[in-house]
Amino acid sequence: MFGLQNHFDQIIKEQFKPYKLGVKVLESEFEKIGLFITDEQRLNLEEQFKNLEFGTLSFDFNDKQLLEVEVSSEEELKPKLQKILNNLPGSIEEFLGKIDGVIEGLVLSVVEKMAKSVNTTFQSRLGDMLEDQNAIYVGTEESIHCTWGKALDLLQGLIVISDEAAQGYLTRSDEYSENDLVQDVLLRIHAKANQIAKEILTLIRHGFADGAQARWRSLHELAVVSNFIADHGEDVAEKYIQHESIDIYKSAVQYNEYYTRLGAERITDAEMMAVEQKYIELIKKYGKNYGYEYGWAADAINMKKPSFRDIETAVELDHIRPYYKAASANIHANPAGVFTRLGLFPDQNILLAGPSNIGFSDPAQSTAISLTQITTAVLTYNSNIDFLVVCKAMAEFSKDVENEFMNIENAILKQRNT
Repeated sequence: MFGLQNHFDQIIKEQFKPYKLGVKVLESEFEKIGLFITDEQRLNLEEQFKNLEFGTLSFDFNDKQLLEVEVSSEEELKPKLQKILNNLPGSIEEFLGKIDGVIEGLVLSVVEKMAKSVNTTFQSRLGDMLEDQNAIYVGTEESIHCTWGKALDLLQGLIVISDEAAQGYLTRSDEYSENDLVQDVLLRIHAKANQIAKEILTLIRHGFADGAQARWRSLHELAVVSNFIADHGEDVAEKYIQHESIDIYKSAVQYNEYYTRLGAERITDAEMMAVEQKYIELIKKYGKNYGYEYGWAADAINMKKPSFRDIETAVELDHIRPYYKAASANIHANPAGVFTRLGLFPDQNILLAGPSNIGFSDPAQSTAISLTQITTAVLTYNSNIDFLVVCKAMAEFSKDVENEFMNIENAILKQRNT
């Protein structure tokens, strides 16, 4: 990538020349008696080792070095030096026996120095790199707007309708109550769903179809949960709200298992005790099954350990599971998410590492459907004729969104195949 391998090979080759190794061993033995040589002395020794003849090594140490070795003169140091030189063949043999460790240390040292140099290059080129990337993004966004603009505007319109409908519901003072747990949960789920829909719209406008599909997965989960709570009422709503304490306890236990490796602070015993106490109280109140991931739904569907799929089936949204599974592939590291990309045509075999201008139909249509389901769950709870009309109109508008995306995708495929 940067031509660094050749440079690295040259450094390693240079470091393992015989005269370099000889000085390394000698320097290591010096350090054992407290004698640390300077860079200049090291270079001088390397020059001597290049032209070494028996008995011709000479040393010149300064007063500070002599003091560190606890001698007053070089003459007094000679016996120690002579002993080191006499044992040099054995020291070299010992050094060669540890050569793997030496190489590893040297490699790490060289890589670290080279990495710092490359990082400096990155910093100096940052402006140019970003300018090139921004030009790519701008070009892609313009292409997307030109091709998909009408469909994207319709999707954004649907999001605005959903947003305004919920605001109208929220401000209806004769019906809204903070003490109505079902209503409170449904409105909170809707707010999160509306935010996710805007995130999906942003991802599509910028060319990230796979990311949009992955984000829709969360939207479908919210649609399932909101419909389930709307169907089963206050008891399930209360259990859903309080189940956060179950999740907090499990997360805290896991966090304290890994806090050292995370380089973080441990949750204190007092804090853990408070979290655990709340967990114990809830298990005692609702039973052992409540401790499972979807334990808040266990009693409502009469299952010991319900899964998301069970809840999905209970609200008759399991027919969307094939799309949900496909979206899951873009979250997890399974092969389908790696080798099959929405942002590519089926016959394209390239590595997509950025935006593209295709593949938006599935995530956009799915978003329109799920957002409409979630909004309907809110508007049909303690509803009136106004909101029933809005639900019907929104469903029709959602169909317009779906059809527009499908029409554009079909036109793109037709043009490509002609």
